[in-house]
Amino acid sequence: MKPITILIAILSFTAVTIVSSASLPTASPQIPKESKEQPAKVKLATDSVDDKWGEVAFDHTNHTTKNYSVDGKSLINCVECHHTDQPKENLKAPLVTSERTVALTADLLKDAAAAPVKTCRACHLQAGDDSKPLPVIKKDDKDLKVDNEVAYHTNCFACHDAAIKARPDLATKTSGSDPKGCVKCHVAK
Repeated sequence: MKPITILIAILSFTAVTIVSSASLPTASPQIPKESKEQPAKVKLATDSVDDKWGEVAFDHTNHTTKNYSVDGKSLINCVECHHTDQPKENLKAPLVTSERTVALTADLLKDAAAAPVKTCRACHLQAGDDSKPLPVIKKDDKDLKVDNEVAYHTNCFACHDAAIKARPDLATKTSGSDPKGCVKCHVAK
């Protein structure tokens, strides 16, 4: 075979391979189940099964460096969301899982021996994923599996509702025309 024929065959094969692989669907990036690095922004509900609502761009930096507490006068403690990262005796019902003997802080994570922080998804699986048992809570006299979506909605609603009650001026900033403020956080699909 002549060198030019070999070169053309190699280039043709390469071009076909590139075009074929470009048309294949790509998997969405996996959110790590745990990390010692505090993310600046987190996308929630990237794999939501809901047809109406899309992802939520949660600004982790704002929630950890600004006075976003219910009264607006202090920072939010990490354990407000990361309930497993505090001593068991500090848990309030319905929370039951604790994996640390001290409360999580950003400074704690600087210690090389500190355990990483888990995401909601590490324990609270997506609805329909029955690969391990989910925690169950009572809501409106019904048992409700606390999947990933229920876990973060419960956290977000509890904090936002309490903040609006304490500071009614926030209602227009967070909710707009819908009472829970879904459209302020979610991108409609």
